[in-house]
Amino acid sequence: MKQSLFLLAASAALLTACGEPAAVGSSSGALTASSASSAETAQYTCPMHPHYISTDPDGSCPICGMDLVPVSVNASATPGDGAIAVAPEMIQTMGIRTAPVSVTNFGRSLRAFGTVETNERLENVSVSRLEGWIDDLRVRAEGDTVRPGALLYRVYSPDLIAAQKDYLASLTIGNENRVAAVRQRLRSVGMQNTAIERLTETHTIIERVPVYAESGGTVAELQVSEGDYIKPGTPILRLQSYAGVWIIARVPEQDLALIDTGLAVRLEFPSAPGAPAEGRINYIYPTIDPRTRTGEVRIEVDNAAGYLRPGAYADISLDLGGEARLSVPTEAILRDSRGAHVIVALGQGRFAGRGVQTGIAANGRTEIIAGLESGDLVVASGQFMLDSEVNLREGFSKLQVPVATAAGPDTPLAQLPVDASTLAEIDHFTDMALYFHEALTDGYKIDPYFLDPALGLGETLRTRFANTKLVPILERAEIALRAAKDAREGDALKAELERLMEALEPWLLEGAPIRYRDAGLTLFQETDTDRLWLQEGSAPNNPYGDNAAIPVSWPDPMAGMEIDTRERPSTDPHAGHR
Repeated sequence: MKQSLFLLAASAALLTACGEPAAVGSSSGALTASSASSAETAQYTCPMHPHYISTDPDGSCPICGMDLVPVSVNASATPGDGAIAVAPEMIQTMGIRTAPVSVTNFGRSLRAFGTVETNERLENVSVSRLEGWIDDLRVRAEGDTVRPGALLYRVYSPDLIAAQKDYLASLTIGNENRVAAVRQRLRSVGMQNTAIERLTETHTIIERVPVYAESGGTVAELQVSEGDYIKPGTPILRLQSYAGVWIIARVPEQDLALIDTGLAVRLEFPSAPGAPAEGRINYIYPTIDPRTRTGEVRIEVDNAAGYLRPGAYADISLDLGGEARLSVPTEAILRDSRGAHVIVALGQGRFAGRGVQTGIAANGRTEIIAGLESGDLVVASGQFMLDSEVNLREGFSKLQVPVATAAGPDTPLAQLPVDASTLAEIDHFTDMALYFHEALTDGYKIDPYFLDPALGLGETLRTRFANTKLVPILERAEIALRAAKDAREGDALKAELERLMEALEPWLLEGAPIRYRDAGLTLFQETDTDRLWLQEGSAPNNPYGDNAAIPVSWPDPMAGMEIDTRERPSTDPHAGHR
C-alpha cells in the first residue's frame, strides 16, 4: 500500500489486538492537527461551542472555525511534578487497572521451534546372513507392527542344509569340541540360536530356516518380496520404534551458550493436544547454520502413547534459571522513541510517566533495573489511553472532563458535547471512507484488520451519545464496515463505500464540516447516481467508475448568524449542493 491516510487505524488496530482500546486523542492521517507544547497547561474553548476543549492556544473550533479562548485550568495536579489528574469517570471508562512493583522469583524464558524426528537409537535394520530363497514372508507392507522374537520370514538354503547335517553328525559322535565348532559355523552362516536349539532338540533338519525379529517396532521400509533370492548382506527391512522420539529445535546462535544438556523443556504440540508436555535436552549440535544463524538442539521425548509423529511441529519453552528480581507485569511497559517507560499511579486520580531501565522478561513479567521501587503502583491496563505515543502532558490534558452539555434526540449534531479526543475517535470512520476510496482507485484489497479500531470504538461512542442523532450514524457506519470485511475489493467494496458515505453524510455536513474542510478533504457526488465519496484534493478521482461528479460545498455553521434568509442544510444535507 502506498503512503496511507489512516495511520491511526493501523496503530489503533495494534492496540486493539493487544486487548486495549484505541488511544484517545490521537489524530487520524488526513485529519492530523498540531500538537500543543508539552509544557502547556492552559485549556481553550470555542465561544459558540463551549463543550469543545483544546490545549492549542492558536487553534480554531473544528465545528464553526472560530478562534479559541482561554478557560480555567484544572489545578488538581501538583504543579511541577509532571502529573495530571484524570476524572474518576474517565478512569472507569478507560478500564485502567494498576499493579504493584514487587520482587518476584523468575528467570529468563527462551522460545524455540522445532520438528519431531525419529529416534535413531530405536532403529533396527535387518540384513540377511544367509544365501537362499525367501519363503513364508510374514511382513507384507510398510507400517506392519513387529514384536520382538516374532517370525519375519523363512529361507530355503542348500548350503545351510549341509551344515545342519554336519551338526547332527557331531552330536551323534558326542565330540564336544566338534559340536561347538559346527555350532559356531551355523551361527556364522546366519542361523539364529532359536533355530539351532530347535535343531538340537528334534535332531531333524530344518529345510526352511526361520528368521526371527531381534527387536520390535514398525516396519519403516521393506526391501524384499516373497520368493526373492538373497545373499549375505542383502537388506531385508528396517524397523523403527516410535516409543520415543527426538525433537530437533532451532535456537538462535546468541542463546546457545545459555543452555546445556539435561535441561528440562516445556513442549506444546498444536496438532497433538494429548502429547507429553515435557522433554529433556540430550545433545547440542556443534555447528551453526550460516543462513539462519541458528544451532540445532536435540530433545528426547517419551512417546509411549503414540501421540507424536515425525514431522509434527513443536513449540518449545525453556526456563533459564530463576532468582528474585524487582519486576512489573510486562504489559505495563511502554516503548517508543523515548525508550521504555511506565505510567505510575500517584493516587487520587493522578498519573505520571516515568522512564525505566528493563532487564529480562519471562512468565508475563519484566525485570526493572532502575526507575521504580518496590511498592510503586503502575498502570497495567488502559495505559495506552494515557500515553498514545505523544507528549505525555498533552496526552493527559486531552483527558480532562469537558464542560458538561445536555444532549438529547433533538440536539443538533454541531452541538453535541464532543472534545478533541471524541472527534479523533469519530475520525476513525471517516478514515475508513478515505481507505476504501484509495483501495478502489489504486486497485488493491483492503485489510480487514484496519477496520477493527473503528468497530471497537463504535460501541463506546454509542454508549456515550445514547439517545442522540449520532447513534444512527454510527450504527449504519458499523454495518457497512462489517460487510466490507468480506467484500474487500471490486463492486462489493464499492457498495459498502456507498453505504458508509450515506451513513456519514449527516455528520460530515452538519457535525464538524469545518474540521474536514480545513484538513483539505473534498466531498464529491456523482451527478447521475448521487453516490458520495471523500478524498484529498479538489480533482475528482471517482472510485465507482467514470461517471461525472461535482464537489459538495462544506456548509458554514456561522452563515445563519450573518444572513438569516440563507438556506442551511438540515434534514437534507444535499440541499443547495446538487
